[in-house]
Amino acid sequence: MKHRIFTYIIFMILLVSLSSTLMLAQSQGYKVNFNVTSSGYVTIYISGICKSNTVILHYGIENGPQQSWTEIFNKEMIWDGNNFTATIGPFNNGTWIAWVFYDNTTGQWINYDCHPFWNWNLEVNPQNVGQTYATVLSNGSILITTIGRAPDKLFIHYGLSTGPQTGLPWSDITCEKMQYNPLWGNYSIIIGPFERGQWVQWVYHDQTLNEWIHNTSCTNFYIQDVYSPIFIINSTYNRYVYVEGEEATISIYLNNEYNRVIQTSFCLLINSASHTYIVNLNPGINMVNLTFNTNCIPQGIYYPTLKIYYNNSLCRISQLPALYVLNTTGKEPLSFVLVWNMHQPLYIAPNGTWEQPWVWLHTGQDFYWNGQLVGSYELQAMLINQFNVAVTIDFTPVLLYQWETILHEKNASFTSNFGVNVTHDLLAVNYTLNLFKKLVREGKVDVLTVPFYHPLQPLLLEDGYWSDVETQILMGKNMTKTVFGVCANGTWTPEMAFCNALIGLYNESNISYTILDCEAFLPYVTIVNGTINPDEPFVVENNLGQTIYVLFRNTTLSNEFGFKFFSQSPQLTARELIQQLAQIYMAHPGGVVTVALDGENPLIFNPTTGPADLYAIYSSLSQCQGKWFITQTAYDAIKTHKPTAVITNLPVNSWDLNLDYWNNGCPGKIEIWRNLSLAREYLVAYTVALGKELSPEVPLLFNDTPNSTNLLYSLWNYLYIAEGSDWTWQTGAPAHGPAWFKEQALLYTSIIINTVKSQFSKINIECIIEGFNGVVIIINNGLQYKITLNVVANNGTYCVCKTVKLYPGINVVPLEGISGKIEVCLYSPVTSGDVGDVIIPINHHGFLIQKTTVEQGLCCIKVDKVEYNTQPKFILLPLILSVAIIAVIFVEKGMKEI
Repeated sequence: MKHRIFTYIIFMILLVSLSSTLMLAQSQGYKVNFNVTSSGYVTIYISGICKSNTVILHYGIENGPQQSWTEIFNKEMIWDGNNFTATIGPFNNGTWIAWVFYDNTTGQWINYDCHPFWNWNLEVNPQNVGQTYATVLSNGSILITTIGRAPDKLFIHYGLSTGPQTGLPWSDITCEKMQYNPLWGNYSIIIGPFERGQWVQWVYHDQTLNEWIHNTSCTNFYIQDVYSPIFIINSTYNRYVYVEGEEATISIYLNNEYNRVIQTSFCLLINSASHTYIVNLNPGINMVNLTFNTNCIPQGIYYPTLKIYYNNSLCRISQLPALYVLNTTGKEPLSFVLVWNMHQPLYIAPNGTWEQPWVWLHTGQDFYWNGQLVGSYELQAMLINQFNVAVTIDFTPVLLYQWETILHEKNASFTSNFGVNVTHDLLAVNYTLNLFKKLVREGKVDVLTVPFYHPLQPLLLEDGYWSDVETQILMGKNMTKTVFGVCANGTWTPEMAFCNALIGLYNESNISYTILDCEAFLPYVTIVNGTINPDEPFVVENNLGQTIYVLFRNTTLSNEFGFKFFSQSPQLTARELIQQLAQIYMAHPGGVVTVALDGENPLIFNPTTGPADLYAIYSSLSQCQGKWFITQTAYDAIKTHKPTAVITNLPVNSWDLNLDYWNNGCPGKIEIWRNLSLAREYLVAYTVALGKELSPEVPLLFNDTPNSTNLLYSLWNYLYIAEGSDWTWQTGAPAHGPAWFKEQALLYTSIIINTVKSQFSKINIECIIEGFNGVVIIINNGLQYKITLNVVANNGTYCVCKTVKLYPGINVVPLEGISGKIEVCLYSPVTSGDVGDVIIPINHHGFLIQKTTVEQGLCCIKVDKVEYNTQPKFILLPLILSVAIIAVIFVEKGMKEI
């Protein structure tokens, strides 16, 4: 039989996945089907979702099943009465496509078999129908996989024969339906078991098309059921990837169940070349090393076949693991940029108490490494220091703020016994921070800055909080410089949530580059010039001609880092990482492949396997880089690679492919956003009344976190804290995180609102006196500083407005040209541009602080203060009356002002 091997088949996964029927995701009640037309259109159906929901088909073109998507699309599906359906294409024959679903109503991704990042895969009208892989299993059964025209009904028609030749009679003829496996896009079946040495022949029958499928030259497929007491247990190469001409060794572990030493002949077949070895096998477990040279093997991925002969009879045939061979002649190495996002939200209450322990624990107490209790951040620093790698890290300023707080506060207090070992963790924070500083000085770590409290910037800009966003960017840069001594010119965009408006803000803040997600942005951009190659830096331009550089992360590889590489054996992680980089090198030598993800979560969520996997990642990168790939920081990669395209019109998007996780109509999220708007409105009104700068850069005191040098700065810092993205991420669907996150956000915003209300309540209209030419208003400013307000009087016919400066104590404000029953209001002179999104309406006078109604006569009759109940102090009454009498005299004489 002429064996044609799939380069994408992973044997063990096939064994596990044979039970998967056509397109069923049974654990969640979804059923998925599809059909394909001869012209290349694919119609996809999914049932099991509420018909009123909005469902998006997220699909792409790939080079093979479960590989990176080279083109990405989204299409809203239509309810047809039974299913959601969408037709896509046309696609060229032989095109591999993959898809998943997104329920836009619930915010839920629907993946194949409900496994994160598994796709449905399909080769559209394959041109290699009948391409077959077959192997004999240890019990004498035969595993057969083949390419068919999915979703046709494909049957295998097989029988027993006396040899491989087509035309020999068959016995025990059987016809069985093969199962389509959407994960790998092929049909599979296990037949048998059969007697040792039995020849089996077969052909396929596409029942949908009523076509018979044969091997080359219309011959039958065949295999001899050869199994013996010699079993291959495992096999590994001495390198993950070879450069053409290097000597390769494969170590094969096998079990000889004969009770004696036997002499065998090993025949290794690679790319039509044969290598023969005479091997003596002892009883039991043996390790056999087979060495060969790769100088005659062109660049590619090969699956060698090993045949073992004993007594001149073939007793074992096995497919060996993938062999990767690269040709580096005249090619630049691939640049690998690894970006870690190190972030923790503020876990400290306004009174300085630690309400959650995670900064402490994740720095010093996550797991044991080499007998030492360490945290995720500490281990990252230790391993980067140990290996020859260059990485890029953003330390969110709010994390640095908390580290500095730990180092500066004398007596940390906690709301509960969280198990924090203060002495141990204090040393861990000090060691970790100093080690990272050393790595930055050495150039092994490129530090990115981040807007201080990790806000979701597009939503803040949409609400009109531009000055807040700019200040958070600047405060973030200042914190990064304070801690590391560097003026970072690259930024981590929180949640990779980006909009074109950020380009201008980044330019104004001297930020020149950032990292975004490939799948979320590249499919939707407008090309200004050049061609799109995901594995290169890009210039992103806004409509004003302002630009920044962007590295788009490889979404597939980044997700494997986040959801796979830290939960499996370190050997497998290292091999899969290096070999995936080799695949990218084959397609784009000299390019830049970027992986970006959280730097602590994969370790935190996988405390048993994660540390060893991280060690394997750094170790393999350090050992393998050189001829065909190097590790670079984001800055160095951009500096050494010329962008191939200028693009514009990036959508408002995030790594999650929308912003719904933070703003999807969930009541809890709505409450957080509403309270944030209300708090900002009060704070802006208070700040404008004081004549101070809006959105100030707040000086921070590491020994009094989260407070500042005065009340106003502290309140602004509280607002910036409340703008962090973590609160809405964790609240309600789909994360359904701890209630504390919502409570933390509402705590800070409620303190702002209540504090400003309390301050405004100290500004009182003590008395209003009507004279012949107008009125005199006696206002007591109970604050300790000057404020500016708009005083407005209205009698229903006329309105008089006066901007006044009120000094501490009693102030006399005459207003001419108005009398009768009047309403007097005090406003903070804010504008809609100052406030942005509002909860309490403002008018052209500003934000209403107090309202007083006066009947005709000498003194005020009714005082209607906006939400304040403070009355005039009794001890001030004589002074007020004296000033009032004098004021009336002057008003009667027509004086304009006192």
